[in-house]
Amino acid sequence: MGYMMSKHVSLSHFSPYYLLFGRHPIPPYSIVAQMDHVVDLDSPATWARIIVERVVLFMRVMPLAMEILSIA
Repeated sequence: MGYMMSKHVSLSHFSPYYLLFGRHPIPPYSIVAQMDHVVDLDSPATWARIIVERVVLFMRVMPLAMEILSIA
């Protein structure tokens, strides 16, 4: 979910979600405030840091969704 909702430099500052569904995702506001910046995924170190930050964020904000993902 963090990858799909993040704006990517390589996608002209669009998120994969936007390109797939043609509209911006509507996550809880607490997530939007922390995910509003564009992510440069060309750097492996940046990519790893962003993934860890997003996992911690989603585990805190959306525990039920993370539990369902862990089952899948």
